[in-house]
Amino acid sequence: MSRMMPVDSVRKAEAGAVAAGTAEFDLMLSAGRQAADIIQHHYPHAIRFLFFCGGGNNGGDALIAADILYRRYHREVMVYSVKELNKFTGCAALAAKQLPAEICVIDSATLRKEDILPGDVIIDGLLGIGFKGGALRPEVRAMVTIANAVRNPVISLDLPSGMNGDNGEVSSDGAVNADLTITFGAVKPGLFSMNGSALRGRLRLADIGLPAIDDTGDEVFTNLDAVETLTHPAADCHKNSRGRVLVWGGSEEYPGAPVLSAKGALYASAGIVRLVSCGECRNLAPAAVIVKKIPNGSDVRSEVLPFFPLSDVLVAGCGWGNETQREALNTVWEFPGKVILDADALNMFSRFPESWSKHKDVLITPHPGEAARLAAAFGIKNIDRRQLAGELAATLGCIVLLKGRDSVLAAPDGRNTLISSGNHALATAGSGDVLTGIIAAQAAKMPLFEAAALGAYIHGVAGETAGRYIIADELPLLAARVISILRDNSFL
Repeated sequence: MSRMMPVDSVRKAEAGAVAAGTAEFDLMLSAGRQAADIIQHHYPHAIRFLFFCGGGNNGGDALIAADILYRRYHREVMVYSVKELNKFTGCAALAAKQLPAEICVIDSATLRKEDILPGDVIIDGLLGIGFKGGALRPEVRAMVTIANAVRNPVISLDLPSGMNGDNGEVSSDGAVNADLTITFGAVKPGLFSMNGSALRGRLRLADIGLPAIDDTGDEVFTNLDAVETLTHPAADCHKNSRGRVLVWGGSEEYPGAPVLSAKGALYASAGIVRLVSCGECRNLAPAAVIVKKIPNGSDVRSEVLPFFPLSDVLVAGCGWGNETQREALNTVWEFPGKVILDADALNMFSRFPESWSKHKDVLITPHPGEAARLAAAFGIKNIDRRQLAGELAATLGCIVLLKGRDSVLAAPDGRNTLISSGNHALATAGSGDVLTGIIAAQAAKMPLFEAAALGAYIHGVAGETAGRYIIADELPLLAARVISILRDNSFL
């Protein structure tokens, strides 16, 4: 998986690439070209792209991207530059020289808020990793102020200008509030600081061919990891070989929760999905889902166990409510395959921690409230999110996906990964139920840790691509579209 790399390490990696024979300008070309491809993918209907360019390498990256958008994609492009192009130096000067003469280049000092029109998309190529702290130069401050004052989408190249890439500290004059950040070579730690998380918007990583010089940086699951991890169906596949998911959940009070999980698994490429529930789910579930209603008053264990040999992955707990008996916790451990526990299963284990057993292949997916209850039940102190996920994983002997902004994935062996996708659209009832289904579909094809990372990433991008507030019922179809696009490109 991708790893964070401090700014100085990125510079060393760039120097290493050059020493190994890669021309420095080729690194800039790679960054600019990939940025253009990602921009085109995310904003195919933009009327104009307005590039805000500084005089350093970040400005050079921006000029390459402007060039590609104009030549390859035939888009209308304008450049607002803090200095005349003939005064650029180094690789940025080469980028300036090859910029098509047809692209209008304007002195940034003339820029007014009124010049930004509906349909324009702003590309921030002002500072990138060049900002280390302090105040912004007046000409840069003016452009940052305008970028933040308008309602148009803003894309930052490498980092939101005005933010320190190592620690996320922001200039006293503020920083660009981006809708999308395309970072080059490696993810910078500042992007996952409190400020970075708030300012970066969607995050996409572009691989520009830097050598790995340090394997101690924190893991981050990115768009590039999603493309590498995602499986492709074999030509001779059939429904059972594509993965068999069993969802055990629901109650008379909450019949919809397990249906959302089942739909998540079905749309995320599981070959066959079965749903066992005490609730009335048949009329809520897609026709493709095999539904078994547990009759009132019957022995739940005997109703559920026959489905265990028919399944590769079990999702349990969604919508159990207060109707599910404690004995269900013991039945879960009889499942021979991978187990994903969510919602009321976690709440029940918080009430009956003595029922927990260290099964060989378990993932829990708590939101912060559920995680806090588990921590209290198992004697874990109130600590920060990443530590909490790690302590829960070590104490329970299972994989933990702690949901929220920058969801944390932790394993009992100390491995820890941040998920780089997701947004406010996912903060809706039932979203987590869909997530468990998406993960289950992947878990039928790969190890549980990788399945959790990939499923969480897909779920996050599904929220990002919604473009508005949504309800959880819409997420499965969005996830299916995300998977389809990821199989073709790395822009998501």
